[in-house]
Amino acid sequence: MLIHELAFYVHITAGCAGLILFWVPMLSRKGSPRHKQIGRWFARIMYTVAASGLIMASLDLAWPLVMHPAGTTLSDAQTQSRIAEVRYTAGFLWSLSILVLVTTRHGWLTILQREDRAPLRRPLHVALCSLLMAAGLVMLYMGQRGYDLLLLAFGALEVWVAAGCLHYAFKTTLQHPREWWTEHLAALTASGIAAYTAFFVFGGARLLQAWIPDSFAGLSILLWVGPGVIGGITIGRMTAHYRRRFAQPSQNQTV
Repeated sequence: MLIHELAFYVHITAGCAGLILFWVPMLSRKGSPRHKQIGRWFARIMYTVAASGLIMASLDLAWPLVMHPAGTTLSDAQTQSRIAEVRYTAGFLWSLSILVLVTTRHGWLTILQREDRAPLRRPLHVALCSLLMAAGLVMLYMGQRGYDLLLLAFGALEVWVAAGCLHYAFKTTLQHPREWWTEHLAALTASGIAAYTAFFVFGGARLLQAWIPDSFAGLSILLWVGPGVIGGITIGRMTAHYRRRFAQPSQNQTV
């Protein structure tokens, strides 16, 4: 219980900081000292968010009623329902935490190593990407069984991100000399998407439900899926923009 509680407070504190810091490197001039300095802090915070989220989710999956006691006597049916509810939330948090971990690590390695993709092919990174792929497939399976749009959307996102990371690591040739830069941008933007999704699904949902109880049911799925959709479109547009920019010889040395 103590470990879970500590992880919870670390997760909330780091998550709030990450939601704010995300916009500084996104909006500042790429490659500037501010972009680099705040980007380093953002990556460290996202590692903390991922680690604390994995600790909480793993404890919830293993001991759902110990981590979240009912406070009253439950029937067998109520007990099973509560276990399923806690594990549903924990499973989603676990997959989001893996998404944050993989995208942050992938984005950081690409900017550190640049043209050298060998570190991306090492067993640890490949295993983490494969784990994300597996988590996404599980989310897709659960979403299909329960007709759950949230799980279907994020299962698809996680599979797509994992496949993209592995494809970049192992493909024979790069599309342009600075593809490492657009890969860095896409990966860390995806990390921010995961952070905002977690906010809207968990903490933000409670605030909004308190403020707009009558309208929340209709807005909830839009708020939960919205960051992924908007972020995916943003990644696509930014990647296309910088690919065109880097394709021009006169601008190859500037970001």
